[in-house]
Amino acid sequence: MITKSDYLKFLTCPAYFWFHKKEPSVLVEKEISDFQKELIESGKEVEAWARKRYPSGILVESREDQAVSDTKKLLDEGKKVIFQATIEAEGLYVMVDILEWDEKNGHWIINEVKGSTSDPTKMGDDKKSKKEHEYDASFQYIVLKKAGMNVGKVNLLELNKEYVRNGEINVVQLINPTDITEKAHELEEEINGHIDQMRMLMDQESEPQPCDCVYKSRANHCPAFGYLYPNMPEYSVHDIALIGLSPKRLGGLIEGGYLSIYDVPEDFELSKNQRSHVDVTQTRITVNKSGEIKKLINKMEYPFYYLDYETYPTAVPIYDGCKPYMQIPFQYSLHIQREPDGEYEHYEFLADNGDENPMKALTESLKEHIGDGGSIIVWNKKFEKKCNENIGEVYPEYAELMNSWNERLFDLMDVFQQNLYVHKDFKGKYSIKKVLPVFDPELSYKDLNVQDGSMAMDTWRKMVFDDISEAEKEKNKKDLLEYCERDTWAMVRIYEELVKKI
Repeated sequence: MITKSDYLKFLTCPAYFWFHKKEPSVLVEKEISDFQKELIESGKEVEAWARKRYPSGILVESREDQAVSDTKKLLDEGKKVIFQATIEAEGLYVMVDILEWDEKNGHWIINEVKGSTSDPTKMGDDKKSKKEHEYDASFQYIVLKKAGMNVGKVNLLELNKEYVRNGEINVVQLINPTDITEKAHELEEEINGHIDQMRMLMDQESEPQPCDCVYKSRANHCPAFGYLYPNMPEYSVHDIALIGLSPKRLGGLIEGGYLSIYDVPEDFELSKNQRSHVDVTQTRITVNKSGEIKKLINKMEYPFYYLDYETYPTAVPIYDGCKPYMQIPFQYSLHIQREPDGEYEHYEFLADNGDENPMKALTESLKEHIGDGGSIIVWNKKFEKKCNENIGEVYPEYAELMNSWNERLFDLMDVFQQNLYVHKDFKGKYSIKKVLPVFDPELSYKDLNVQDGSMAMDTWRKMVFDDISEAEKEKNKKDLLEYCERDTWAMVRIYEELVKKI
């Protein structure tokens, strides 16, 4: 059998598909992050809501051969809407999220549910996911067609990014159907070609030649990569900053035989940031553009407010006034230095229940401590700025205040993102966890139970929504407060040591 899941593996890498079918023991699957787990759960939640659009739908709860038999029985009985309809044809096997009969037009409709938003302006990874969704649904169309079913329409059911909750969820407004029937027709010949290739691969007993993942960035290597390229250096050209956005450059390096980042020639054309990363790695000489750094930080004004939010975005909004995946701040940490060499004050807030939107209480708490002047220092201001905009959108009475705070944001990350200070140990990155050890080796996140934003999100969800003991809640609260405070203190320490170095 070739399943839809198998097909998506083939799209990732044909060699990955072969090993998955023939020798799965060689695959090294990446550990699923807390963020990815949350996305999976969000997808399930969206599918559950999508089913509410079809109150007469019947769910096929069985799997594999039994599911095929159960689906056939429902079709024979004339059922019009089937959830998880399982169809097998010519050695191909799919489960359709929502199979719907269109009485008026006399054909079936495939409704593929995704936890994404229906946004035609998507870029980057989102655009890549959208393309994968189209192949996913189109593969189902082809299998149903091979099974002799008349499929007249293929839809992606996605979240409406403009939907605003107001009382009970309006599922018709929440879920947007996007007609991709024309796209399915366009892809039909290509996908049938893929099916032929997959069958040939399954008949092939010898291992496939090294895969094309060598021409992709490390994040896009398939699980068979380590097995197929055992001699690839640990710190390779795949780790060069943003090399995935420069496929021609990466291809040139691979074809030239330059595999280690230490092998990249001085005259090989790279972007400015990539060249800086490679040069610092090879020479071990730190880039310190002190003049430009001084010019940047001279824009800061006392008092200094080092601010960090932790947020909880949900696919289906849980509070009135919120949209799908809106970042909802539930916590902040704030370190204040009112004058040069002054003492630091620390303030914090953590919503300890999820009964009401935490934005309002958080804002009321924060406005007690942030005065009318001074710089609000953050790491990645795009995130904090959007959080403030969200607060102003949900609570218009705070909109003017949020706009004024956004005008005062100073992004400490800019120093590193703009390559004004580059150290070999950053390894081409500029996250706070990469930068901090260079400036304060004694301070880290390793002693904390919560170590990143995804863990913070998951910990808060358990604390306020799950049925756990008071002792567990107190532990979660302590862990969250320690983590968020570490973020703002890390900014303090980076700034203090940066000033000494320039």
